[in-house]
Amino acid sequence: MRKQLLGSAHPDIATSLNNLAGLYKFQGRYTEAEPLFLKALTILFSQLGEEHPNTQTVMKNYGIFLQQVLNENRQGELSDQRSLQIISQMESEE
Repeated sequence: MRKQLLGSAHPDIATSLNNLAGLYKFQGRYTEAEPLFLKALTILFSQLGEEHPNTQTVMKNYGIFLQQVLNENRQGELSDQRSLQIISQMESEE
């Protein structure tokens, strides 16, 4: 219903996607969580920009998600090649 009222590219939709992704992460449903984080980031980058606090929050949440997947050795569940690149960068920074 929110999507119908606000449109699919509204920042509030991104917030909802981020929240649902966080729930899925908590439940260990990584293959369902990742696309929601990515969709939320796509919306926020286009609507608010990279430096906006909301965008930064979702980026942080997605980073925590990637770290958890890395720590659990479950990279095979990631669907996005960019995610694997981010994990590789995180490993090289440690």
